[in-house]
Amino acid sequence: MSSGALSPGEATEQLYQTGIHHLEEATQLTFLKNVYGGLLLSFGGLFSIIASAGCPGLEESNPGLVRLLQGITFPVGLVVVYFVGAELFTGYPMWLAMTALQRRGRPIEYVRGLAVSWLGNLVGALLVATFFSYLSNTLTEEPYRSGLVAEVTEDIVDAGWAVIFLRAIACGCLVTLAMFMGTQNGDGISKALGLHLPFFLATTARLPHTVKYMYYASAGMMMGAPLSVGGFLWKCMLPITLGNTIGGAVFTGAYNWWVFMYCEDQKAPDRFDGLDGGSDGGA
Repeated sequence: MSSGALSPGEATEQLYQTGIHHLEEATQLTFLKNVYGGLLLSFGGLFSIIASAGCPGLEESNPGLVRLLQGITFPVGLVVVYFVGAELFTGYPMWLAMTALQRRGRPIEYVRGLAVSWLGNLVGALLVATFFSYLSNTLTEEPYRSGLVAEVTEDIVDAGWAVIFLRAIACGCLVTLAMFMGTQNGDGISKALGLHLPFFLATTARLPHTVKYMYYASAGMMMGAPLSVGGFLWKCMLPITLGNTIGGAVFTGAYNWWVFMYCEDQKAPDRFDGLDGGSDGGA
């Protein structure tokens, strides 16, 4: 029986068509969808902070369990973003790498798409940080405030620029792999699992995601994290954005374009036919 999932080649074609759509999409629509995406992913971040920082003694006795709680909870935001048709900046490097390698679109369309999506996500993240985390006193009480401040301090303030950048490359690879698997799977449960599992790996390892830290760092600054606006832009946003861009564009976008479009390896899943009842190679 077929799993009902798309083959990797078919999923790659869908991702390429998504990239074409984003090149042609109206600026105001791109901005609005990314504001909503930033807002929804930030709610996932809020959920993650409450779940992981709500047991302050656990960090000392079992830090791995705290990270596991973060890994389970945070990707819920990505699943919701994907299901409602919102957007995140981290998907654009994957999509636009494929269209660029196919020589589609103009440079100004690439700059517009990346800049507008990034700004839209930032606005959404700041809305949640300001109104639903700080002014609402959702995270201003202990132990949530201290948990968030400690995480921002450890992962950004005390980490080296190059370390943040390298970790962000890995996150860009995993989050776009999650989007690839979400595209590949058709039914709701399989799609949700495909979106969740790679991002689960990234969140458990605390690999920095651009939109996650738009929310975490801005909310942390409001709660007293030792990070200035200049530090937020230079030490946090710049290395994470660059790393996520490289990870998504190279390890997912360029790889899938090369294997399934340039080399046209559409029949690769057929090697497994007959081994498990005729699976089409889908995840």
